[in-house]
Amino acid sequence: MIEFYLYEDTTGFEDLKEAVDSYGIISQVGTVYEKADIENADWFVINTGEYQYPQPEGDFGYLKATFDLDAYCGVCGIGKIQNAPYRLKAEPKQTKNQFWGLHWEFEAIFVRPETKQFLENEKVKGIAFSKPLLHKKNSEVESIFQLHIDTILDRGFDDYNTKTVTCKTDNEEECNIDTNLKCCGRVKFHHPQIGGYLFNKSLFNPDYEIVQTNEYFGSGGSAARLQVVSKRIKNLIEKQKLKGLSFTPIVHEQSRR
Repeated sequence: MIEFYLYEDTTGFEDLKEAVDSYGIISQVGTVYEKADIENADWFVINTGEYQYPQPEGDFGYLKATFDLDAYCGVCGIGKIQNAPYRLKAEPKQTKNQFWGLHWEFEAIFVRPETKQFLENEKVKGIAFSKPLLHKKNSEVESIFQLHIDTILDRGFDDYNTKTVTCKTDNEEECNIDTNLKCCGRVKFHHPQIGGYLFNKSLFNPDYEIVQTNEYFGSGGSAARLQVVSKRIKNLIEKQKLKGLSFTPIVHEQSRR
């Protein structure tokens, strides 16, 4: 496989893009943030790597094992509420990462014990911790804790640069063609590919340090809230050289381009 990058500010970009497209080359679109974008941002979306499937894996059985599904929609993925520990197949083996994540479950963040202690020592507000379980043994995982985020923001996402997806028959993704599906009518968004995540700045109270968005993001049957941290938390994690998180700057109205 050969991968290369083509930037919009490259001289002759449109001609180059047309040439690439003529060969049927698979392309992915994304935003590259300049140093100033990162330095000027006060809040950042965080993401972990994905290393294991929650258990029981077959037929998404982990949903019933880990969540209250009373408000859950199996068509769009919105509405489940965690009410039990995640169950894992084995102890995590990525020993260099202090932050750790799961396939399918993008809201779940796990940390090593020393990172838990560090965040508590720094008096990071709005978080709690619990232990996941080893599925077959039904015993606690020794090497990680799940990090829980208490605060959910009010709505305030600007979808100017992405697609709104409604849980309805024949929706914006041209999905849900089966008229027998029980669609819930709720809304989520595709992750923006160009221009970043734009939020109303007034949502971000300085008393918060780690929060979740009110809005859900995803496609098809996948939906998850974004996990967001303040600049202080980002700086603490980077200063401590804790591995396993990526940071995407939040954009506000005045910096929209």
